[in-house]
This record gives sequence, C-alpha cells and structure tokens, in this order.
Amino acid sequence: MRPLEVLFVVFVGLAAICLLSGRWLRASRWLTVGALAVAIGHWVLEGWHWQMIPAYVAVAILGLTALRRNGRGFVPIFAGWSAVLLVAASLLFCWMLPIFHLPKPTGPYAVGTRILYLKDASRKEDAVAGGGSARELMVQLWYPARPSSNLLARYRESRETQLSSSYQTLVKTNSRLDAPIAGDGAPFPVILFNHGWHGRRTNDTFLTEDLASHGYVVASIDHTYNASLVAFPDGRVARTTAASDVDFPDLSTQERVKAAWSRELAKQTADQEFVLDRLAAMNREAGGDWFGRLDTDKTGAIGHSFGGAAATEFCAKDSRVRGAVNLDGWFFEAIQVRGANQPLLYIDTATADPASFLLPTKSVSAALDVSDFADLKTSMSKFGGYRVSVNGAAHQDFTDQPLVSPLRLLSHRGALPADELEKVARAYVLAFFDRTIRGKDSALLHAGSTPYAGVTLEVWPAATKREAVPQTDMRGR
Repeated sequence: MRPLEVLFVVFVGLAAICLLSGRWLRASRWLTVGALAVAIGHWVLEGWHWQMIPAYVAVAILGLTALRRNGRGFVPIFAGWSAVLLVAASLLFCWMLPIFHLPKPTGPYAVGTRILYLKDASRKEDAVAGGGSARELMVQLWYPARPSSNLLARYRESRETQLSSSYQTLVKTNSRLDAPIAGDGAPFPVILFNHGWHGRRTNDTFLTEDLASHGYVVASIDHTYNASLVAFPDGRVARTTAASDVDFPDLSTQERVKAAWSRELAKQTADQEFVLDRLAAMNREAGGDWFGRLDTDKTGAIGHSFGGAAATEFCAKDSRVRGAVNLDGWFFEAIQVRGANQPLLYIDTATADPASFLLPTKSVSAALDVSDFADLKTSMSKFGGYRVSVNGAAHQDFTDQPLVSPLRLLSHRGALPADELEKVARAYVLAFFDRTIRGKDSALLHAGSTPYAGVTLEVWPAATKREAVPQTDMRGR
C-alpha cells in the first residue's frame, strides 16, 4: 500500500477502536476528522482505486456517527464493527491486487515512451461486420531517452481498462512520457513486440523497458480486434473478436483451429511490416523527432505466446529482421516457413516432449502440441537456434502478470519468484538480440554457460549440410 493509504487505514482503524471502547468518543471524532483529511490528500496525490472503497465507506460511517451527541447504544457499536470489517476488506483487496511496481531497467539509458496512432490505408479491416475501413493500430514505443523531468507514464490509460483493472492506471512505469530521444549511440536498432492472444501492448513492460535502456527502440503493437481492448484517440474502443477456436481448441477441430490462426498470423505479419515501414519513414523525415535515430535495417521481432509465432513468421518473411524470440508459445506453423540465416530463440516452461505423454484420447490440443513441438525440433536441427527452458515457470510468467497479485489464482504464475524469472528472460533476450543484431557475442548463449539454477540451454549450430545435434547444458535440472 502507498503511504497515505496506510495512514488513512490507521486513522480509520483507531477511530473505530475508540468508538467501540465507549470511553474515548472525543478521540474517535478527532481521528475521524484526521482520516477525512488524509483521504482527501490520498485522492489528490495518490489517486483513488476500487480496492479502497470499503475503507472510504468506513470513514463515511464513522463521520455520520461522530455527528451524534449520544455516544452510547447500538448505533456506535454497529458503526465501529462495520468500520473494522470494511477496513479489513480494503486491506485484503489491496493485498490481493496491489498497486504493483515494475522492476527497474538495467541498462545505461534513461527510458522514454510514446504512443502512436497509425492507419494503414492499403488494407481494409475485416474483423468486424460491415468492415471496409482502413486497418488502424495503436503502437507504443519504448526508447533510449535523454534524462528529463517529464511525467512517468502510466502502465495503462483509463480507457484501456475495465472496472477490475482500473487501478492499473495508478501503476507508474519507469519511462518518461514523450521524453527527448537520446542522440548518443543513434541510430538505434528496432525491436517489434507482439502480445499474446487477447493480450495488449503493455503486457511485457518489464522486458520492453529493459531493452530500451540497453539502446533498442521497442515498438509494441496492439493488434486490433485480437488485443483485448484498444482505445483510439477519438474515443472509440475496439474489443477482441478473435476466433474462439484458438481459445478452446478441444471444442473445435484441427482444421478450424489452423484456419483461424493462419488468418491471424497473416494479419499480424502485415501489421509488423506496416509498422516497420512507418518507422523507416519517420527516420527519413528531416526535422522530425526520429530523424536519423532508427536503424530499421537492423530489426528484431519478439512476442509472447501467439505473438511469438507472429514474430517468427515476420522474421522469415522480411530480410530486415535479424532474429526472432518466441516466449513460450506454439509456433502455429510459422516455424515451417523459417529458413537459414533466421536465428531463433525459444524460451519455454521446461515441459517434456509432448509426444512422450500424449493421452490416448488424442484431444485436438494435445495433437496440435505434438505437431508443433515436432516442427520446432525439425527447424532447430535444420537451421540452428537456441532453446531456454525454465523449470518451475508457467505460461504467464513471461509477462508482467506475476506482478499483479501474490495469489497464483490471480497472477497465474508458476513456482519461481517473479524477480528471478524477470532476470532470466531479460538476460537471454538481450544476449540474443545483442548477438544477432549487433554482432556482440555473449557467453550466456554458449552451451555450458547457464548461470541460473533450474534453467536449461540447448544450442543447435547454424544450418549445415547434415542434421545438427544440440549441445545441452542441464545445469539445475
């Protein structure tokens, strides 16, 4: 909890205890006045959020009770116990869903962020009935910045949230909004980030901020109508219409699932190409903020879950992309179009080969899992690559989600502490892009060099005439 919230709860709790005692009524009144004063400061300086609503109600009850001359009887007792229970509820809600803190970036640069609205007039939106309008995208850039006093950006804007997530507008990032772009080290390589199915562009802020602090410009794309919610500058909000076949494959067929993801892969690949082209155009605009700051011929692509497949496919189809990272996602056949000189890093949750535990029922999801893993092994053996497996991790651990709650039921995290997983993901992703984009070798990507307990690194040599055999470091397993 934040400082004024703690002080507010203390005042309310003490006022309720004094009221219940029946002897310190004047103290209860003054504590209630103090709680009201702290509440005003809290609302103005820190911002209110729904987890604190029970405590707000508690101080209102105490305030109404303080107006009574008679401090004895049923009403004060009822008010006192009500306030105690309401404050306890707020404490529970604030613990379950706190105003969390993003980890500090580890690189030498300060980080800036900017949100862009882009319209691709060459493509028509087909995801909604009665389409025909141009494809619209919201893109957030994280970039190396000069130190500034600009405001820290919010994790999410209010129009991008629902009631349950509205408190996340109070979460501050480590990035200064519209901060001036750094000149030292420019032009900076570009990395395109793709969210998972029903995700959104800020899902991996822990990672995008860190990459920016190390001298990369990260462009994270809200893939409209696949993203859970996209808010446009004119007030319109686009919610997901993504096919349910991918959400519930066992209620569908392999053919329908593959058709759904193929359509979405094509759309997200086109989104990435359009965004990269726009960034290249921005780099050429003399006098613009980004003039000479971007090196779009040295680009990487990364994504979580389905976004990892989109990154892999774009790498295969655009020669400007020097390498792709898939954070614990199926490849959805994108791996099949991968060729030589297209480096790949796959980070997953250290599960066994799905073929080793395929159930006799042969469910659609199990069959797709086996097929996808087989395609990955074939591609790695043929063209090379890296696989980092994290023992004890869960699918959502490769996003900001573990920070959302200490309860696994709400955070969907695995057994690893969030800070440990963040270190692993940040280190390997940075090492991979430094090597594939900047040509800087890293001992972290050599077999036998894994410094993290519970992490396994497999390295397949680059494409050769004969099938490659992976070199494996089994440290920690």
